[in-house]
Amino acid sequence: MPVSVEGMRSSRPSPRAPDGCSFPHPLAKVLATVDRHSCPGRCNFHCHTTSSDGSLTPEELAVQATDLGLEHLAITDHHSHQAYPLAQQTLATLQQQGHATPRLWRGVEISAVLNTCLVHILALGYGREAPLMPYLQGKAACGETLQASAVVSAVHAAGGLAALAHPARYRMDFRSLIRAAWQLKFDAVESWYDYEMLPRWRPSPLICDDVDQLRQDLGLLASCGTDTHSTNLNSR
Repeated sequence: MPVSVEGMRSSRPSPRAPDGCSFPHPLAKVLATVDRHSCPGRCNFHCHTTSSDGSLTPEELAVQATDLGLEHLAITDHHSHQAYPLAQQTLATLQQQGHATPRLWRGVEISAVLNTCLVHILALGYGREAPLMPYLQGKAACGETLQASAVVSAVHAAGGLAALAHPARYRMDFRSLIRAAWQLKFDAVESWYDYEMLPRWRPSPLICDDVDQLRQDLGLLASCGTDTHSTNLNSR
């Protein structure tokens, strides 16, 4: 018998606590406040540097994020965490100079197979890198480790949150993918995304609203990000 959305909603706590902890993940509290106005001026949880396929160095991205007045930032290079310490050092220097800087959360974008579809998963706010090492080698994993269930387990073991990136960009309907993500205990969905890839980032009308409504129905958190690969953190 199919499970109703209402029944699914009531069976899942949100926001989740990291494995082994009784308190909510601190990033979950931030994601619980994300709406269509959060990006690109307050939060950006999806962007890239020269550590993978981006055009900005980690240091340049950190400076731009500070200049934009971001409050929260995660650099999510593909299968790489090399940008984090470089951006962290730049932000520390800017703080010493009297600048207000964003809180930098660890992040990485991981390729995975979800419901037979190749998708991207954002690992956000993790504290331990060891469980994620198969996914930090500069390329996609192989075999069982490529399965979304394995990725989510690794993200949770690392103390992070797992978010389904840009759910309406794949060959499979976003509704099926989001429901499959919910069943695998993903924590969040990237609700607010610029599918039109405009010169200046904005959440795409209608599709983002539909994505956000479904994730709310399922009790998932919302994420947002510019997915920047260019030299401008306000665009893709």
